[in-house]
Amino acid sequence: MEISIDLKLMREIVFKDELLLMEMLDEWKIDSNSKITEIKKRFMEQDNKGLYNKIHELKTNFSMLHCGEAIRFCESIIKKIEIENPVVESEIQELDAIVLKVNSQLNI
Repeated sequence: MEISIDLKLMREIVFKDELLLMEMLDEWKIDSNSKITEIKKRFMEQDNKGLYNKIHELKTNFSMLHCGEAIRFCESIIKKIEIENPVVESEIQELDAIVLKVNSQLNI
């Protein structure tokens, strides 16, 4: 899956201060990595409510970067949970891979 990001919103939030932008992006990485770790844990525990909440939080993180592909992927998993279809491990692995791809793009 091709992943694209747009930092326009983030740049506006920091008033185009590149140093502050770098700090925010570092925080984004830390927070998103923490969320994916928690998502894996909730998946293993079969905690669908917790999984739903954490994936929704990660979707919000992706929204800050206008990362449409990642947002749509999160929405597809959220929808599965809502209709009580089981989430499979490969979906969690793909979500992890998306976070890694975004992280690598943020190493500006």
